[in-house]
Amino acid sequence: MLGGLARRVAYVEKVQGGNQRALVVDSGDLFFSFQNYSDSEKALKKAQMIGRAYRHMGAAAVNVGCLDLLQGVDFLRQEYSQGLPLISANLLARSTKAPIFPPYIIREVGGVRIAFFGLLPPESGPEISPAIQRANEGKILIADPVEAARETLRKIQGKADLVIVLSDLGLYKDQMVAKEVPGIHFILGGHEGRFTRRAVQAGMTHFLQSSFKGMYVGQLQLTLEDPSKPFRDAGEVQYLQERIDSLDLHIRGLEEAKKRQPDKDHSNLNRSIREITQQRNALQEELKRAKEAGIQGNRFLFKLEALEKVLPENEEVKKWISGAGIDKD
Repeated sequence: MLGGLARRVAYVEKVQGGNQRALVVDSGDLFFSFQNYSDSEKALKKAQMIGRAYRHMGAAAVNVGCLDLLQGVDFLRQEYSQGLPLISANLLARSTKAPIFPPYIIREVGGVRIAFFGLLPPESGPEISPAIQRANEGKILIADPVEAARETLRKIQGKADLVIVLSDLGLYKDQMVAKEVPGIHFILGGHEGRFTRRAVQAGMTHFLQSSFKGMYVGQLQLTLEDPSKPFRDAGEVQYLQERIDSLDLHIRGLEEAKKRQPDKDHSNLNRSIREITQQRNALQEELKRAKEAGIQGNRFLFKLEALEKVLPENEEVKKWISGAGIDKD
């Protein structure tokens, strides 16, 4: 958890580099993991260090994930009071049924108003859910994410040009939310830790995840020309070309296999070559359309950057970790 924290801070600072258009957000499960829940004192120290680092980076929004509740909501309240911008549209105080943290945050970047709102799952499995309930002693209520999303979108209508959900639900439930609540441009998901090189799309909503344990930083670059129009994946040309190149390599391999066995029946190989060629031709048509679309309209480019050990670390954060006597795990 902490092994890459100083590296993450150094990387983010390099990307920001005085560029006020770069926002740092997190989709949840930032502070705790179920594996370290047994050593609560050590887990709490690490979580406090993570919160400090995210404040240092000037995070714009941090969603509350289900694992973040394992030490109790009072810890999160303390982090929020110290300036960490926690959000959650469906984490409610049981006594008042009101959101514990702001349901959404709107940040203006380059004249574009971006609304972030957060969601977490009402149920987190037979082991985690009881642990969350014990840690919070009846203080919290997790509302239906679809209803919370619908209500939040109603509140921000007319206040934002873009709507981005920071989600700890998982891809399947993210897709359910997008289907039931139109008007969401992007859902940046966590919880499952999927490695996604290319966005999944349903309707006008694009779904992205950035692997797990902070091993990668996901960069989403947005270009907005008309808020009423959908976004297009600017990386589609490269992605399609890579797939075509892979199929070409496969076809060449099958052709070479035919040459090595000239006396054998090649009906199966020929059938495979025809099927793969059909796939390739279909992709070639997609590539042509993508190139013709050019660089016009709303578009995004997503990439994952691995936080390799060879990358520099932020020296100040390294001193915090060392001074706290916390092992890098």
